[in-house]
Amino acid sequence: MVVTLKSPPLAQVFARQGTLAFSSFARPKRLLLNAPASQNYLQQLDTAQRVLQARIHTRIPKARVRWRFGVVLNGFAVVVPRSELAELSSVAGAQVWPSVRYHALLDMTPQIIGAPTLWGPTLATAGQGMKIAIVDDGIDQTHPFFAPAGYAYPAGFPKGQTAYTTPKVIVARAFAPATPVYANAKLPFDPELSDHGIHVAGIAAGNNNTPTRTGGFRLSGIAPRAYLGNYKALGTPSEFGLNGNSPELAAAIEAAVRDGMDVINFSIGETEIDPSRDLVARALNAAADAGVVSTVAAGNDFGELGFGSITSPANAAKAIAVAASSGGHGSPDVDNIADFSSAGPAPYSLTLKPDVTAPGQSVASGAPGGGFVESSGTSMAAPHVAGAAALLGQRHPTWTPAQIKSALMLTGDPVHNGGTAEVNPLREGGGRIDLVRADQPLVFASPTNLSFGLLKPGASAQRTVTLADAGGGTGVWNLTTSSAGAPLSLPAQATVPGPLPVRAVVPRNAREGEVTGFVILSREGNRRRIPFWLRVERPRLRLDRQVALVRPGEHTANTSRGASRVSSYRYPDVLPGHAAYPVRLSGREIVYRVRIRRRIANFGVAVIARDRGIGVEPRVVRSGDENRLAGNTALPVDQNPYRSSFGRHRLVAGVVLPGPGVYDVVFDTPRGARSGGFRFRFWQGDVRPPSVRVLGVREGLLELAVSDGGSGVDPLSLQARIDDDLVPVSFASGRARLSLAGAARGRHTLSFTASDYQETKNMENVARILPNTRTVRTTFVRP
Repeated sequence: MVVTLKSPPLAQVFARQGTLAFSSFARPKRLLLNAPASQNYLQQLDTAQRVLQARIHTRIPKARVRWRFGVVLNGFAVVVPRSELAELSSVAGAQVWPSVRYHALLDMTPQIIGAPTLWGPTLATAGQGMKIAIVDDGIDQTHPFFAPAGYAYPAGFPKGQTAYTTPKVIVARAFAPATPVYANAKLPFDPELSDHGIHVAGIAAGNNNTPTRTGGFRLSGIAPRAYLGNYKALGTPSEFGLNGNSPELAAAIEAAVRDGMDVINFSIGETEIDPSRDLVARALNAAADAGVVSTVAAGNDFGELGFGSITSPANAAKAIAVAASSGGHGSPDVDNIADFSSAGPAPYSLTLKPDVTAPGQSVASGAPGGGFVESSGTSMAAPHVAGAAALLGQRHPTWTPAQIKSALMLTGDPVHNGGTAEVNPLREGGGRIDLVRADQPLVFASPTNLSFGLLKPGASAQRTVTLADAGGGTGVWNLTTSSAGAPLSLPAQATVPGPLPVRAVVPRNAREGEVTGFVILSREGNRRRIPFWLRVERPRLRLDRQVALVRPGEHTANTSRGASRVSSYRYPDVLPGHAAYPVRLSGREIVYRVRIRRRIANFGVAVIARDRGIGVEPRVVRSGDENRLAGNTALPVDQNPYRSSFGRHRLVAGVVLPGPGVYDVVFDTPRGARSGGFRFRFWQGDVRPPSVRVLGVREGLLELAVSDGGSGVDPLSLQARIDDDLVPVSFASGRARLSLAGAARGRHTLSFTASDYQETKNMENVARILPNTRTVRTTFVRP
């Protein structure tokens, strides 16, 4: 868990005050950690943290601090027994952030984005002196793509576990989780499981003209002369590779900023949650305040989830979220959007993402054992932008992270969908990065996009973009939009520097749907593009009667008493046939209102019984609006990757780490199904597994009492092994019964596992793996 204090971290203080007391005349926009004002403020934070630490230790003697933060967060990571989590939350002055688990998202490319032009014929500006942090599953510093010949350590380096550093890979740190204990977790490179980070690092900064040995071709990273920092924060083995928890990821970000990294690459992600409770996104935004650029993979879920499939921390406002396009070594074409590349908007915060696109399909880079492989994913696209940011940072050392982001977004090239038509900005952001134009952007824009969100017919909203000169951009620019008929009102011209007001005015007869495109600035043959997005919505759910849902436990309900007003829910905007559960719900629905008044771990509902022939599907939305699904856990599918039923259709919906507010639980009827009676269970803050007690052998069956006072026992989770043999389990009225057919008289071993319904929602973004599952191992005697 991470505990933060009320005072802002150093990076936020620097961003708000913007004085030279925290920086230098040479780089006034870059936080200087050894400045006297910075040191004094960090000392103040440390003193307050140690007071809080002592207070926690008094209440919880077994509490143990692992990582300390002061630059991007104000607080520390603390390990406490599971039974003391509630006690930790009650300590005065402590804001507790649960551990969130993340996972990796899985050549013409330097030429496609124009990197060699910026390098120059002698590689004079190929990233020299720039430092790129790779927060991932580790880098093999001995790989030929990272050969140290020709490099020298910069002043103050190496750092971390220096046995794993070279003059090319100048930092090697590992951020091992407290549990589970894994032998290689404390190593910066896991010889058995690290592979993703090697590939990512090679794309960002692999050495120029490196031979691949087997392919007959040579490779280069985007910033081939840049240094690399290895921040191994994915150290928990799972069937999906190495995963990482939010405390370790936040510690890696803090270390990268403290170490003086210029760019952080995050080719990892997880389902977006309430942004106010997203620790990693918060840390990346603070890193930008400190002067460090962050590039993040947008996600690989478009094929399954469609629009609104952006992951966290790609949702971080100040990070650069990167979509993937074709163009890799094994790709047959260039500048087509990858079919897997996640699309905006960010599903919870409803902001325009991704920010840019880069090649991410069939990209060749380093692999374990000194080899090279092709891989696809937004994981491969993000380090293209990390390398690009390093090149721009070297050539323009006074540019801020926001200005580098603006230069890349406003100068992007169109991305297509297999034809001549350009995809919309929810797929490509500002377009595929073009470093030649980004090197001379002419204009900076803040913000870099226009997110109007959800607007009803007759509504209006205004956004103002501040335009600044980026060199040669002063004067008057002509304005237009790329989308004929877009409900935008803007002036015919804008003057740089100066404001650009843009107003969205939705006609009363407007059709429901997405409205996207670009505001285009043009002058003397130069074009700069600012993407925009809004959705015209006609929400109907609020017309339904809402019944207050307060009491946890079982309830009876009947959809035939409801109306048929809503047939689909978003975001994500899943297409029919792309999911394991019904998407079109054209029958009657009933609505229950839930008010969350404080921060809790979760809440949810599970349909536990239905009348014969009745179809019912649960959803959870925010603010009475069917266009505001409360995250992927609000959908009826098992989200827990550590369960064998992962991805299975389950009649369970809920919210993990909900923010305070109003939520609506909707029970709807699928198309072609019959409405009618059913029973459901409602819970809040369920963090405990079921209780299990062996009762004994009765009539040839081993009987166990299984109960759960929260979300209720999930019958499909019950598994039993007798003497290591899997045996069938029946469950009714709180009793699990195991057949003893074939079991001889005498003593036997038993392993019995039970989960509750909340476990189907936990995914990787809870404090522990399978926290709502109990496994009992014991023996029994058959008479």
